[in-house]
Amino acid sequence: MSTAAPQGIRYSVTRNPVIVIDAFERPVLISPDLRVALGLRPEDPIPGSLREIMDDSSAQRVHFALLNRNAGDSGTLPIRLACRAAGFHDAAAEVLPTTGGGAVLVVSLPPGPWSTEDTSRFLEQSRDLVFSVLIHPAVTVRYVNAAFRSLTGHEPETFYNEPLRLLESVHPDDRTDVCSAFQTLERFESPVTFRFRHLNGEWRRLEVVATPTIDDGGRVVAVDGITRDITARARTDEQFHLFAERCPDMIFRVGLHPSLRTEYVNPACRAVTGWTADELNADPLVLLRHVHPDDRTILEEFWARPGESRDGPLRFRILDPHGNPRLIEQSVVPVNDDSSRLIAIEGVCRDITDQQAVEDSLRCMNRRIGLLSSITRHDILNQLTVLQGALELADMGEKDPELSWFLARSREAANLIQRLVEFTRDCQEVGQAGPAWLSIGATIRRAASSFAGEDVEIVVPEDGGEILAEPLIEKVFFTLIDNALRHGDGVETIRFRVEGLPDGTGLIVCQDDGSGVPADQKDRIFERGIGRNTGLGLYLAREILGIAGIKITETGEIGEGARFELRVPACAYRSPDRDRPRMHQAT
Repeated sequence: MSTAAPQGIRYSVTRNPVIVIDAFERPVLISPDLRVALGLRPEDPIPGSLREIMDDSSAQRVHFALLNRNAGDSGTLPIRLACRAAGFHDAAAEVLPTTGGGAVLVVSLPPGPWSTEDTSRFLEQSRDLVFSVLIHPAVTVRYVNAAFRSLTGHEPETFYNEPLRLLESVHPDDRTDVCSAFQTLERFESPVTFRFRHLNGEWRRLEVVATPTIDDGGRVVAVDGITRDITARARTDEQFHLFAERCPDMIFRVGLHPSLRTEYVNPACRAVTGWTADELNADPLVLLRHVHPDDRTILEEFWARPGESRDGPLRFRILDPHGNPRLIEQSVVPVNDDSSRLIAIEGVCRDITDQQAVEDSLRCMNRRIGLLSSITRHDILNQLTVLQGALELADMGEKDPELSWFLARSREAANLIQRLVEFTRDCQEVGQAGPAWLSIGATIRRAASSFAGEDVEIVVPEDGGEILAEPLIEKVFFTLIDNALRHGDGVETIRFRVEGLPDGTGLIVCQDDGSGVPADQKDRIFERGIGRNTGLGLYLAREILGIAGIKITETGEIGEGARFELRVPACAYRSPDRDRPRMHQAT
């Protein structure tokens, strides 16, 4: 038996072409004849926006018709369809709202450049199964296209001869839903999905989108529709759902349009917040209603502008059902429709109460260790001052050259001990202050001001942008200048340069006109103990930079001067014309 569409069916489909849109005004179904009129090929995906198949004014009219609709209302609007091969065509659309928040647009097409032969060819080439079934007075297949064979494994004749036999291949748990959908479907609600056993024994997930023909008594007498294989998509959805259901963090989605509602929250919500999924589904603002009084402003500002871009996650305290405080860290992303309207937010919440307690304990311990180190260092330096003074006085009256030599070595050792003790103070400060956005030019100028009396020209850029680093990074620039003066052998100019690279990273260059660094020493100069002084300056500089993710290398040529390159990651560099994001955190 041929699968060619009968003339009557082609006429029926062409007479009433439809576009089905969901609650977000995205097309989910375009009838085959209308696809032909729009110039869409069988393999082309459904356009993601109304603006892809009609002009902006038409899409706006549909949008406002849906905003102002009442249940059961419908209206006819003038629209202009965008036909790929023939430009825009005037048409009309009857808007039929559905209870699911979407609508059916029944399109009236004027005579155009398409034909019933084009429609028939399109139907037969479509990868989706297109069908037309008469329900009353008896179940009769009026049409099914060639895709029936690939989706079910059966020949189309099987469906024509025994239409109800295919119900045996529907999964028993889904069979009742499928029968009910075909018997009670009115207009368009949502796609019907079910499991179907292919003739080869493989279970597949199919999705049906259909429109009924209703008689004068309101009874469904026929159904026309499209069936597609969504097995791969369903498998991906199931894997993601399984991941979300097992994730220890709370994953959620809150819809904002057309009304505020919780669309999904995983079971971890109870472990994270103390509130069950049922409670969060019933009240999307449950966390706001139980936020700690001191942090209420944080959540109120968030819900006032949920789609606003933020730098980093929100941190706020809530009171669980037992009144116990919990510190919550929340990261969200906005979800916009094709017209850039905010329709939902998706995010993750985690309970960081224990993590914060550990961090507070470590900070307290560090303060105690720092206090002990400071006191000990102060006492050692006091005793060193006494020792250095005594050695100086002893040498002043000493005439014996040999003893004077020993006294000089003792003074050098005491001075080195003093520098090493001061180095422990610098090491202690690393990682204590926390990162902040610092002006690169201003930070280098502060470091260079310590060498105002030196016979050297230090060139610093006026701006250069900002860097996310600890304030201690000023010591890095001090070390680079000091290193050039100590080891550069006649350095006259030290030049700093800042450059933003195409990948968003930053490059800070410090170059002098001294003797340069030998090739075999370029890596070793950053090791501890290498150098003519304490051997700790460049070692500490590299450690300070490493905390901010900045890499330092020496790339100069011997005889042309030393050249230090500091490569700043994109997340820690901001060019002069880049705005600084706002921070939102609980105190």
